Amino acid sequence: MAEIQFIHVSKVYGGDTPAVRDLNLEVNEGEFVVLVGPSGCGKTTALRMVAGLEEITEGEIRIGDRVVNDLPPRERDIAMVFQNYALYPHKSVYENLAFGLRMRKVPKAEQKRRVEEIARVLGLGEMLNRRPAQLSGGQRQRVAMGRAIVREPKAFLMDEPLSNLDAKLRVQMRAEIARIQQALKVTTVYVTHDQVEAMTMGDRVAVMRDGKLQQVDTTQRLYDAPANLFVASFVGSPPMNLFEAGVRRDNGRLLCRVGDSQFELPADLAAARPALGEYAGRRIAVGIRPEDVREASGWDGARLRGRILLVESLGSEQLVHIEIAAAPLERSDLVDIAAQPPGPSLGVGELEQAVTLLGRFDRHLLLSPGEAVEVAIDPRLLHFFDLETGVAVPSAVDAPVAAGVAG
Repeated sequence: MAEIQFIHVSKVYGGDTPAVRDLNLEVNEGEFVVLVGPSGCGKTTALRMVAGLEEITEGEIRIGDRVVNDLPPRERDIAMVFQNYALYPHKSVYENLAFGLRMRKVPKAEQKRRVEEIARVLGLGEMLNRRPAQLSGGQRQRVAMGRAIVREPKAFLMDEPLSNLDAKLRVQMRAEIARIQQALKVTTVYVTHDQVEAMTMGDRVAVMRDGKLQQVDTTQRLYDAPANLFVASFVGSPPMNLFEAGVRRDNGRLLCRVGDSQFELPADLAAARPALGEYAGRRIAVGIRPEDVREASGWDGARLRGRILLVESLGSEQLVHIEIAAAPLERSDLVDIAAQPPGPSLGVGELEQAVTLLGRFDRHLLLSPGEAVEVAIDPRLLHFFDLETGVAVPSAVDAPVAAGVAG
């Protein structure tokens, strides 16, 4: 095992097309770090530079105590798993697993021991004599993983290994990969565009956009304290509700206005985020998670009024789309699915501007499209972002967690 370090690493194609920009990231020994972001964000390029499949334009990559910039892939002692299984169709599972060991002239007895041990861990013990065509997609993926693991490399690199599997099998395999990594404690860098996959698997998650690292932290910290609007709009399923609001002072109180609704920001919130006071008399970006939006009956908190556009019943809960009066955010640093476009007005006070607020409600509530509804939100659960920079308004006690700034 070994740690992996990116030190001011950049990759430029054709002299003027940057793919990775000044990446600084340390993957600790035995850690599982997931690189996640939309297509074209540079995550796969970063992984391929570690593997030696892409040249580095600037900076330094270290695996353990060695700088590997100029080392060929075979000398880096890493194992890579791709989305296509790349198994030898004419060889048995045993021969596929043992192939890399044979190429390295590992003694046959040691080959047999390693293959049988990893086959047991991966649940392939009864399949060693089968060929890939006789296996399911999940079983083939386990063989591909086993072929990497059996080499006992310093690090695993995984490039969207589950993208070819169906939804149910993906859920099963991501749990299996996380379990295996925890058992083996091998340094692992995993690339995916699926933020749910990233959040459920990694010890830490590194979010990338346009070649820049936006934030790297534990999944809970990413969820609770996104560093900027891009991370806020990317992390979470369903995504965070985002819209514009106004902040003003009144007799020492800090008030927030969303559309035609106004509420006080509690003193403890203002104390925890003293920088909020600097936005008095200005516009600010505000976010609220769908699970923090409550049907108002029986709940304290600020009130927002709207009209139901759509109710999605998921069995255990309802996702309710509510049109409220608010100014939508129109920014390039929002993930497309999280941008809050004006919904078709259903007559909520002749709205000039409206956004769709998504809430997760109890399945027993009787809600229908077209109904007027009032929702409650706890102002302490709101997220605040600077409209110009997109950076989160910091807490007085939080350490900086952003590795980059969405521009």
